[in-house]
Amino acid sequence: MEGHKTGMWFRKTRAMATAALLLAYPAVSYRTNTARHLDVLGALFAFAPLLLLTLTAAWTGRPRGLWLTLWAAAGLALWHDRAFIAAHYSWAYLAQDVGVLSLLCGLFLRSLRPSCMPLISRLSWLMRGSLTPLLARYTRHVTQLWAGLFGAMAIVSVLLFFGAGVRVWAFYANVLTWPLMTVVFVAEYLVRRVVVPPEERAGFLPVIQATCRHWRRLVAAERNPPRRRLSP
Repeated sequence: MEGHKTGMWFRKTRAMATAALLLAYPAVSYRTNTARHLDVLGALFAFAPLLLLTLTAAWTGRPRGLWLTLWAAAGLALWHDRAFIAAHYSWAYLAQDVGVLSLLCGLFLRSLRPSCMPLISRLSWLMRGSLTPLLARYTRHVTQLWAGLFGAMAIVSVLLFFGAGVRVWAFYANVLTWPLMTVVFVAEYLVRRVVVPPEERAGFLPVIQATCRHWRRLVAAERNPPRRRLSP
């Protein structure tokens, strides 16, 4: 019982920490990229996610010692070139923004291959246990929508960074990204209410809860696609 309570406390703390980071990162990024002078803290913060992710990958890699040594060497190289990096840290923010969007686009695109179940179809399948032909077609189109959206956002991010300047790009990447995705999410839900019968569609909260609950299985869809079980 004590272990169960500890596990619940750990999961809640991790969720709160993740939410805080998701809120803090765009705020710090926008402030840093729109500042009129060099922000050393912002420069360090720009590389923090990349360093943490690569450290996690190195720690779980085999042989661990080799990967940790390579990670430390890369860290020393960054420190050696810190003057250049401090003057161009906005590139790190761009790389992470475009990298995340491209990764999401690729995740949705890969699930559209004939051998896989589309990602949104898989989410609906996990929630319902089956898919009607109508719901299978609709969720495939929604998967295509999100793949196209993330790909377009990545392209726009690059174009704004090099064409409009860092300040305009920072407003787009750190202020407009979430509202844009929210508008698309709401618009898709309104279309769903018209196209999908009430007994087959899910609301906002159940979809969010199911995504959080099944996200590992959603990411693993390409490696282990389920059978396409369709309801009559």
